[in-house]
Amino acid sequence: MFEHIGWIVEAKIRQGKKAEFEAVMSEIVAKTREEQGTLNYQYYLSEEGDVLVYERFADVASAHIHVSNWDTFAERWVAAAIPTRMVHLGELPEDLRARHSALAPLWLKPFGGFARSV
Repeated sequence: MFEHIGWIVEAKIRQGKKAEFEAVMSEIVAKTREEQGTLNYQYYLSEEGDVLVYERFADVASAHIHVSNWDTFAERWVAAAIPTRMVHLGELPEDLRARHSALAPLWLKPFGGFARSV
């Protein structure tokens, strides 16, 4: 039904850590831009410091590559923001889901709808 997989991560920037978060986010975005199979890697931010990251991948192998790259930034990212929620989107295999087990993600499987490419 759906061609790609992905996830959403929500977090809250720690008090006084916005500059540190922006720095590590910029580095991760630059590294992720090099990943051919990463289709979306987008950050959204509220005035109150709530963060939403939308990530979408061409396939499972691309998602594994991204998680491995992200692991090098994880300590700095978590030092600047508290992860509050994660949602897996699509038919993610157990080995990929296990890589996020510390966040206890909600798993949402395809149900209906469509996606357009422009």
